[in-house]
Amino acid sequence: MKIDAVAKQFNISTATIRYYEREGLLGPVKRVNGIRQFESTDLDRIDFILCVKECGMTLGQIKHFLAIYQKGDDTIGERLTILQDQLVQSEEKVNQLKKSMQHLKTKIEDVKQLQVR
Repeated sequence: MKIDAVAKQFNISTATIRYYEREGLLGPVKRVNGIRQFESTDLDRIDFILCVKECGMTLGQIKHFLAIYQKGDDTIGERLTILQDQLVQSEEKVNQLKKSMQHLKTKIEDVKQLQVR
C-alpha cells in the first residue's frame, strides 16, 4: 500500500507518516523503486501509535515502548506496566470529562430555566 492510501485509511497526513518514520516510530518501510510500500505490519504499527497517542501517550513514550518491544520477551513486564499505567491515566481523564459534561448539562438546564421566565 502506498503512502497516500495509508494516510487516507488512518485520516492522517503523509507528512505525519514520514515524520513517524524519521523519528524511528516506523520502519524501515519497504521501498520499491524509491516508493514506500507499507505492509500489514507497518499498518498495525501506525494503528498502535495512533491509538496510544489518542490515549495521551507522548511520542517520546511511544518511541520508548517500541524500542523495548524490539528487545523481545524480556521486556514484557515493563511493556505491560507502561500500557496499564496509560490505561489508568486514560480512565482518569474519561472520569474527569464525564464530571465536566455533567456540570455542563446542569448549566444548560439552569440557562433553559432562565429562558422560560
